[in-house]
Amino acid sequence: MGFFAMVASMLLGIFFIALGISCKKHKGWSIILIALGIVFVLIAVCFGYPK
Repeated sequence: MGFFAMVASMLLGIFFIALGISCKKHKGWSIILIALGIVFVLIAVCFGYPK
């Protein structure tokens, strides 16, 4: 279960970062999407650490 959550979080993070970078017209949405993507990537890193 943890592995699938880690992979899903990483993919969502990469998707949101790419979406935020590609939509530069809307300045506010771009910053929000990039920040959300970074949060998902950090969650995936936390899931990846061995306990």
